[in-house]
Amino acid sequence: MKITVLLLVLIAITSCRDGAENNPAFGAWEHVESLSDIGDGNATYQKVDSDKTLLFTAYGTVISNKNVCVGNNYTDATVATWNPDENSFNAGDCIASYELDEAQETLTVSYQCMEACGEKYVRAK
Repeated sequence: MKITVLLLVLIAITSCRDGAENNPAFGAWEHVESLSDIGDGNATYQKVDSDKTLLFTAYGTVISNKNVCVGNNYTDATVATWNPDENSFNAGDCIASYELDEAQETLTVSYQCMEACGEKYVRAK
């Protein structure tokens, strides 16, 4: 029993990605705007009434209370693999990239879409 507990503790400690908790994207984000282009190239971000959140974890994952990845390669998943070195995350074939504006505390996520699409988030309080 002691060996099992020790093994689980070691796995938990070593499974954290080095530096992920020091990445500025680390933590919780709330969805506030969406971008969707109908094909005319004039899309702008629009405010949304959404309870969707993204949580960037020290374990190299992005967790959402809704679908974590949308767009052409839609994957029905609430957990994605986070690559903090490339400012991206993926759930299967669905890959999203993001830009972080630390001064504004906004995170802009871009998905793979035929036309422009994306979501903006603010740091959760």
